[in-house]
Amino acid sequence: MARITSLCEKPRSQRVRRLAEWLNPTGSRKVHSLVDKVYKRKNLELAWEKVRQNQGAGGVDGQSIKEFEKVLDEQLDRLHWELKADLYHPQLVREHLIPKAGQPGKYRALGIPTIYDRVCQQAVLNRLEGIFEPVFDEASFGYRRGRSSKDALRKVWRELHSGCEWIVDADLKDFFGSVNHEKLMALVAQRVADGRVLRLIESMLKAGRFTEGQQRLTTDRGTPQGGVISPLLSNILLLRLTGR
Repeated sequence: MARITSLCEKPRSQRVRRLAEWLNPTGSRKVHSLVDKVYKRKNLELAWEKVRQNQGAGGVDGQSIKEFEKVLDEQLDRLHWELKADLYHPQLVREHLIPKAGQPGKYRALGIPTIYDRVCQQAVLNRLEGIFEPVFDEASFGYRRGRSSKDALRKVWRELHSGCEWIVDADLKDFFGSVNHEKLMALVAQRVADGRVLRLIESMLKAGRFTEGQQRLTTDRGTPQGGVISPLLSNILLLRLTGR
């Protein structure tokens, strides 16, 4: 399964919530000025450190982590300038097909951005996490810092011991490959009002992909499974599933 979410929560209230409360449950105001915090040099340095720690293969430009590090200052300076001047454009995502275990002939498409683009995604992620974490459901554990599958199991056991009897086990088919960009961006825009950041995220979603068959394809749906920012975006989209 792509994520771990416990849906055995007991209802907190039977009161029907207004649409505004559903879209913005904490009543928080939108964040307006954010892009300058994304391209701040310190944030880019922190983003690079995270990308370096995670390692991983290079993208369509063939540049590895070690090669990027050799010209680190130059790369971060360029990224800072492009983001500040609103000139950043992500490169195509390199598509790599991974065979699905026990399903002959079926594959999972992994999208691998360049190291440069991964640093940019991480820089955006650094700023978005604090904005969206407060509205994620307490029963949600997938792709969240400080939460694990063991925490989810403990949650299930607590619910069982409290008297809950039903557990729903479900999976979303081709979740990362079928995300509707328009709906996802509408949810992001409920919390982020900085147009440049919204355009930046959308450009990441629509960067296109370069297949193993050497084809250049557009991406009208989905978010690359392998992209740094994709897990957070998937949790944002699932806000509607959890009713938050």
